[in-house]
Formats: sequence, structure tokens, C-alpha cells
Amino acid sequence: MHTVLIVDDEPIVREGLAYIIDWQAAGFEIIASASDGLEGIEMMKRYQPDVVLTDVQMPEMAGIEMVRYACENGLRREFIILSGHSEFTYAKEAMSLGVAHYLLKPVDEDELLDALARISQQILLKKKQTANLTLYQNYVDARRVRHFILNDQGDKELMTRMAFDSYCLLACDYEAFGVNSQELEAIFDEHLFGKVASFSHGSLQYVLLADQTSSEISRMTQQLSSALQAKHPEMYVIVSQLTTDFKELPQLQQTIKALKEKRYIFPTLPIVSHKHLQDFTEKNKNKAAGFEKVVWKQNLLDAIKQNRKNKIRAYLSEIEYYYQKNEWTEREIKADIADLFNFYCDEIEEDINQPMKERDKRYIISVILSERSLQQTFEFLNEIFIDFSRLLVIQQERFDIVDEMKHYTHKYYHLNLTLQELGKELNYSHSYLGKKFRSEVKMSYRMYLDQVRIKAAKQLIQDENFLIYEIAEKVGYANSDYFSKKFKALVGQSPGAYQRDWQDAREKEMT
Repeated sequence: MHTVLIVDDEPIVREGLAYIIDWQAAGFEIIASASDGLEGIEMMKRYQPDVVLTDVQMPEMAGIEMVRYACENGLRREFIILSGHSEFTYAKEAMSLGVAHYLLKPVDEDELLDALARISQQILLKKKQTANLTLYQNYVDARRVRHFILNDQGDKELMTRMAFDSYCLLACDYEAFGVNSQELEAIFDEHLFGKVASFSHGSLQYVLLADQTSSEISRMTQQLSSALQAKHPEMYVIVSQLTTDFKELPQLQQTIKALKEKRYIFPTLPIVSHKHLQDFTEKNKNKAAGFEKVVWKQNLLDAIKQNRKNKIRAYLSEIEYYYQKNEWTEREIKADIADLFNFYCDEIEEDINQPMKERDKRYIISVILSERSLQQTFEFLNEIFIDFSRLLVIQQERFDIVDEMKHYTHKYYHLNLTLQELGKELNYSHSYLGKKFRSEVKMSYRMYLDQVRIKAAKQLIQDENFLIYEIAEKVGYANSDYFSKKFKALVGQSPGAYQRDWQDAREKEMT
């Protein structure tokens, strides 16, 4: 909706213009009126209208003079001159000031609507041109800021353009979370004020904020963090310190890089800044108090040998806090954890008097080195150490081979399992395993495997995130037709029918 100011010394004319046409239907709204040129100038300054309809002859200041003043003092608008005079001199003077519309009183409704339609097109065109120019200038500025920050090369003209009282650099790691840069920019625009440049480098999208206080930045980053985590729960914001010197922007970027490296050992923080790291470390400082690594290693080994699952996780948490408190780097932590794993491998191999497979060791080390966070690393390591405990229990109790087959099947049913594969894994002949399993379970191993797979398939069908052929692949069937046949044989209906029945039942529960 375009805004309109009416300037005329006759009240009846001002009132009449308000009703001569349906302004709203034409896309315009009258926001103010004035009785002479001087008052018209004040109204232009106050309301910044898109269009000004003005009479030529008025006391104090004539319409033409008002237009001239506006054009010379940064108040240029779209003007429509209204006059009871048809003299060419008035029209000529108006045209010299860039006025394209000169209407004679009494105003003809169609002429006014035609003039407004032309003006509306002109305003929209100018706004589009201005927006495109702004976008281009923002792009150029962002490129120059990026070059300055990454290369630390002086740019006097840029420093002049970007002369603000304070600066803060924010960044977001987004590529791993399925969010594109356009989505991220939209979130930035919605939640950040004072944004003067935005650019990407590596896996990070950077935003430069200007003239914002520490409390304002804290408030905005909290809101931004919530919006990002709504997109993906692991997304986070990195915040640099404030600076008053534009030349220090490259140092802010180095701070961002250093803070990003801390994300590995502080994976649960939605906002990563020096303050947030200090607060987190201070809150948990007692959890790492008195930590002695030699004693800790022996305590964890005892917990593994005694199959004390809760103690295993508790001891892993202790060294997690130790790493955080002492600010170990990601590389140092991963190397240390790899050494710890090898130490416990040696201990377990000695206890069970049997070496672990080298390929399994290499796989575990590769996972340790590739995990994105310390939390994920310890969750994985916790499972490994619980498996170590289970190996010891099996060895000590001369484990039940059928239970071991069941355990292995539930863990790896999605693979191409056969008795031959189980025999290799458990160091028994496949014929012995088959006879032993049938004797104790009263069914063939193949039938048991089918039951495990179909049970898993039923759960995936209820999740409603996968197609039938995808579910078949996920539970270990390469052929979806064969899967459907097995499903119907065990469940009594096809996967599609089961899915429909389950959906119908759930809808009835919800109504």
C-alpha cells in the first residue's frame, strides 16, 4: 500500500480528494494532509509519504516552491500538481522539477486514477531497483569483509564504510545437518539485528554484527540457538568476543576457529563462546577434582572385569570432565583414547587367552578417530567395554553357545547372516551350530532369523518413515518379494496390509 500526503489550502478540496476515488482499491492510503507548503514540508519529513498531491497556489509557500525545496533537500517524492490554472509556465516549471503529473481542477476521477496507476508502477520499479542495488552492495561488502578477515589485508575504503562502535563475529556449522545457506540466512535475518555482512568459509557460515552490546548479543544468540536447534538438535552457534577496532576482525575469526575445535569436547553446548565454556567448566570442576589417571585406568579395568556397567560409564564420564577441564585438543584426546583402547585390549586378550581380530581392532580405532564429539566417542567406547565384560563373562562361565548365537543374531540380523558366518565368528562348525540350535530352540536357525527380522520390520513399518522395499533391505532381505512372502507367512498378512491396519488402529486411538 503506497502512502499519500495531500497539500491544499482549501479544506473542502482536501476533504473532497479523500472521497473522490477509492484510494485503497487503487493501492494507496492517505496518511496526512497539510494546508500550505511549509506545513507540507514538515509532513514530508515526519511521515515520508510515497506520493504528494499539492495545489500550486497556496499562502506561506506555493506548491511549486515546496516541490523545489523537497527536491533540493533530500525529500524527493512522486508529486502530482493540482492547479486551477492551465498556464504553460506552471506546467513547464513543474516538469523542470521532475513532476510528471499536472492535473487541472476540478480533478477528473479517471485522470487521477490513471496518474496514480502510473506512479504505482514507477514506485514499484524504483523499489525493485533499490532492492537489487542493495543486494548487490551487500554482496560486494560481504566479499570484501570476507577477504579482509581471511587474508588480514587492509582496505581503507571498507574500514570507512564499516566504521562502527563495536563488532562481533558469529558462525554456524551447518553442512553436516542438512541445512542449506539460504535457510540459514533466513534464520539470521529473523533473529539478528545489526548484521552488516555474511559469508561462508569452509563448513561455517559467518555473520558480522555491529553496534550491539554484550547483553543484546547474548539475547539474540539465545534466540538464534533455539531456532537452529529446531532445525536440527545438534546445530550450534559460535560467538567471538566484542571488539571496537575493525582491524581486529581477523583475530575474531581465529577465535571462531579455536572455539569450533572445542566443540568436540563440549558437544552439548548450543552456544560456544569463551564465557559459555568457562561457565560449563566451572559448573563441573568438582567432577574432575583429584583425578589420577593411573588409578582411574585400574578402576575402569576392574569395572570391566567385574561386568559393572554403571561403573564403566561413570569412569568414562570422569575422564571426559578431565579432558574438558584441562582443555585437551581433539587430536590429543583421540590419540589418548586410542592408546587406552589398546591397553584394555591387551588386558582382555590376556584374560581370555585369545587374541582379538585385527580387523575388529582397526575398525574400532577408525570409529574413535572419526567421531564428531567426545560424547559420541564415549558412548561408542562404553558399548565396546561392555562387550569386553561380556567376553570375560562368557569365558568365565563357559558361555551357552545358543545364547551367543541369539545375541549375535539380534545385533546383526540386517546382515547376510548364515550358519557358516556364525561358525567363523564363534569358532564352531556350522553343522554343530545348526544341530545345537535346533535341539534347544526347537526350530531351525533360519526360521529364528526370519522371526527376528520380521519383528524388526514390524517396528519399522510402524515408524512410517520407510517404503516396504527399504524396510526389506534394512532387516536383511535383498529381495522385497521374498520379504513380503516371509512376512505374510509369519504375520498372517502382507506388509502393506499390516501397515494399513496399524495406521487405522492408531487413527481410532487418536479420535
